Amino acid sequence: MHLQNVRVLGPTGLSLPTTVEINAAGAVERDASGLILSPGWLDLHAHLRDPGFPQKETLQSGATSAAFGGFTHVVAMANTRPVTDRPAPLRALMARAVDLPIRVSFVAAVTMGLEGRTLTDAAALRRAGAVALSDDGRHLMDKATLRRALRAAAEAGMPLLIHAQIERLGNGPESEAAAVEEALEALQAVPGARLHIQHVSTRAGVDLIRTGKRHALRVTAEATPHHLALTAADVLALGPHGRVNPPLRSVDDRDALREALAEGVIDAIATDHAPHDADAKAAGANGFHGFETALAVVMDLGLDDRVLYRACVERPREIIGQSIDDEWILIDPTAEWIVDGGSFKSRGKNTPFAGRRVRGRIVMTTCRSQIVMERVMQHA
Repeated sequence: MHLQNVRVLGPTGLSLPTTVEINAAGAVERDASGLILSPGWLDLHAHLRDPGFPQKETLQSGATSAAFGGFTHVVAMANTRPVTDRPAPLRALMARAVDLPIRVSFVAAVTMGLEGRTLTDAAALRRAGAVALSDDGRHLMDKATLRRALRAAAEAGMPLLIHAQIERLGNGPESEAAAVEEALEALQAVPGARLHIQHVSTRAGVDLIRTGKRHALRVTAEATPHHLALTAADVLALGPHGRVNPPLRSVDDRDALREALAEGVIDAIATDHAPHDADAKAAGANGFHGFETALAVVMDLGLDDRVLYRACVERPREIIGQSIDDEWILIDPTAEWIVDGGSFKSRGKNTPFAGRRVRGRIVMTTCRSQIVMERVMQHA
């Protein structure tokens, strides 16, 4: 397929309009004037709820939703039922992922059952296909266990991803700061280990990560679109539908995240896609659908094109050791649409952006030399 007059997003930003050939079966030549071609985005942090919670999401529904959101590769967390803490269930998930429309990689648990006590077999999980270790959703490890986990992950050649929250302190800013500080101290004690801080949400967390990077610690970090775009005031009227963990913070915290993203202290944008059925969300379950609103929310942040490429394409792949494969997304940056959770391909319709008019939408997603979604654009 030849795309004519398309601008290409790369490490130096957007190119001038050019003609690009994409390897995608059945594609036809088209005029792409006004559109942006980008390597597919990689989401480092997603909950696909499979196995165990089919009413919330399945591998198939989650992968389809991700394709419609512009993600050609997502990384699924381990807090399924049963927890992905052994090689056999991990291998079973990987076998099922082969037939999905996009690439799905899997994070394995750090501790058995996410209980913070007994470490999983990092080496065996790596051999089974895990790309990282994380107890995301929980953070129950004490300092000694955290150091041992970092050492085991390093020996297996994987990063350790942590949900930065000291649970006994609740989910306030002080809890995140204490968890980040503790993790950085552990990292300093384990040469060769790699630490990744998930869904950073506070200025205090950002400042600690910045200091760690200045001291050459091997630490990376992510922020979510909702923490970059919203504050506590934005969802005050949503009641239980506005619940997320970590919670939305102050304007100052949000601004600190944006500054840190621009300067590279925060390496990546990751959705923390957390689909819920309507009853669970009404009962106060934490989390938001992330895939199908991410692109519009992120593009509205006014990021430099080079930052956008780094945060959504380049650094996520570097963190889990993946190359940029032949997978592409075609973006209409001017398409306006109104967010309606009922239209999501995901089984989770829970979004804090419901009813908002947003700009920017995926026109086409290709993966493994196949067109996996194509949308006829209709401006709202």
